[in-house]
Amino acid sequence: MGAVKTKSSIENLPLPSPWPNANARLLGVGAGLPVDPLDRLGQFSPKAFERFTLEWASGYLASKVPDVYEVQQRGGAGDKGRDVIVWFDPPSSNPRRWSLYQCKHYDSKLGTGVAAAEIAKVLHYTFIGDYSPPKEYWFVTHRGVTSDFQDHVDQPEKLRAYILSEWANRCATEITSKQTIALSADLKAHIETFDFSIFRVKQPLTLIDEHAQTRYHLTVFGAPLIERPPPPTPPSSVAPSESEYIEQLYQIIGADLGKTVATAADFADKEKHADLFDRSRITFYCAEGLKELARDQMADTAYFDTLLFEFRDGLYYDYSAASISGLQRLINTVKAAQALQLGGHALATHVRASDREGMCHQMANERLLNWCKP
Repeated sequence: MGAVKTKSSIENLPLPSPWPNANARLLGVGAGLPVDPLDRLGQFSPKAFERFTLEWASGYLASKVPDVYEVQQRGGAGDKGRDVIVWFDPPSSNPRRWSLYQCKHYDSKLGTGVAAAEIAKVLHYTFIGDYSPPKEYWFVTHRGVTSDFQDHVDQPEKLRAYILSEWANRCATEITSKQTIALSADLKAHIETFDFSIFRVKQPLTLIDEHAQTRYHLTVFGAPLIERPPPPTPPSSVAPSESEYIEQLYQIIGADLGKTVATAADFADKEKHADLFDRSRITFYCAEGLKELARDQMADTAYFDTLLFEFRDGLYYDYSAASISGLQRLINTVKAAQALQLGGHALATHVRASDREGMCHQMANERLLNWCKP
């Protein structure tokens, strides 16, 4: 897939490696963003395209294509013209339905002559019975194909005629390095009855749209594509995941009221404290939405974790101040959070006022601070 491999391999899809300088890509700092995704795809190096296609295969083919049983990556010597295989049946099935995706990085658009060599491999190996014809054969490239090749794909009989007429020039010596594959009468008959409509081209825009359905997309194409969904609504009952900061709220409200507080019912008749409690939960969940953005669209919750530490460091003198009540310490810290400079953090452009307040409760929930113990 993408770059040429030096040895044969058959494996389930490995996890894609992280993109270098992901923060810069997400922010557009020093990475030329915003760049049209089609232009960015066309600029990929062989290594970058290999990473991109692995993300697409694992994030889209393996989970979005209907009825997929398994996706395999094959490559290198001995792959017999198969790069990414999508199986639709278990190994016990006979026949076993499958589709083939040939993912190649070329210096320019893929033309008919170069593609003919890849098509010839499938024709040869299905002829000798090494594998059955795939239900679909897709060419996947970062720059697309020439108009001439697209015309051949759109007219299967024209493509068949080209392969037969150009076999000696384009195919015979390109199938295997071990021998020349001549166009025998039997092979010609196989080609003449082969279904050439299986050969398709994955258009670059379609490839980008499919990659956009994976969790990797934003890291590759940058922040301008992020659409943050509405923040989650706090559940009616306190969830176990928010128990720590809730307990701290009970403590500071209880200290302010001069009594023990164990549940929200203990101060339900105190408007100021009830509003504080409800607002704290709402903003906590707003910050949770930011965490989900990092997890689902940036594919890495570490972005949220490092943001949380920026708040911890930047607000230290506010939440560690002595000789003030826990309630006042919370109020002072929340006010300071609204003015905190976040610098070049990847999430900075997505942080709302409610997130800033919620980050204070996130810090309490992670026990990075305690409102009652400076």
